[in-house]
Amino acid sequence: TYKDGTKELEKIPAEIWRTNENKISKVFVKDKEVTNVMIDPNQQTADVNIEDNIFPKVEKDSKFDDFKKKTN
Repeated sequence: TYKDGTKELEKIPAEIWRTNENKISKVFVKDKEVTNVMIDPNQQTADVNIEDNIFPKVEKDSKFDDFKKKTN
């Protein structure tokens, strides 16, 4: 997501993991200021923790916090 509110979807082939299956890096050069990055927004990969797919990180209440809210 760009500062002006527009969005762009970049698709990277799975072969990027071929050289190192534990860690990869990819550089994107943009003409506009980027305010938000989301990995796999359409949830097309088998990811057990989708909460760490966004930058900057969005703080969410823990399950305990949710439980406390329900009991009050």
